[in-house]
Amino acid sequence: MVEGVRERRVRAIARAITLVENSVEGRREIVRHLHPLTGNAHIIGIAGPPGVGKSTIVDGLIRLYRNDGVRVGVIAVDPTSPFTGGAILGDRIRMVDHSGDPGVFVRSMGSRGSLGGLALATADAITVLDGAGFDVVFVETVGAGQA
Repeated sequence: MVEGVRERRVRAIARAITLVENSVEGRREIVRHLHPLTGNAHIIGIAGPPGVGKSTIVDGLIRLYRNDGVRVGVIAVDPTSPFTGGAILGDRIRMVDHSGDPGVFVRSMGSRGSLGGLALATADAITVLDGAGFDVVFVETVGAGQA
């Protein structure tokens, strides 16, 4: 799987993020292998209350960066479904224009009850995207009161 992340294979990146979300052992293994490849991505956080346009801003920034050939990863932290443990709002829906672009990877993560707008696995998900060679990683936080 780590080799697939290094080669920027979408399925491997998605599986690695799922692993860091759901498994302590998996998280350690992924981070241990990818950490030497990290430190190159610019990490940009987008925070604000519900409905102010965080996803719209990220969508516009993706367009600007992609026009310059920059590879962009997005981690969108959303409220958690009480039924599945996954993200409820699914900010990926708002960024559907980028779905066919191999230079863009968007992943929604449920906050899973974490306070402060981030999921516990956010830092490790950033490690995965940085290790995959994305130049910029946006982290869009869950709006205050939505966690």
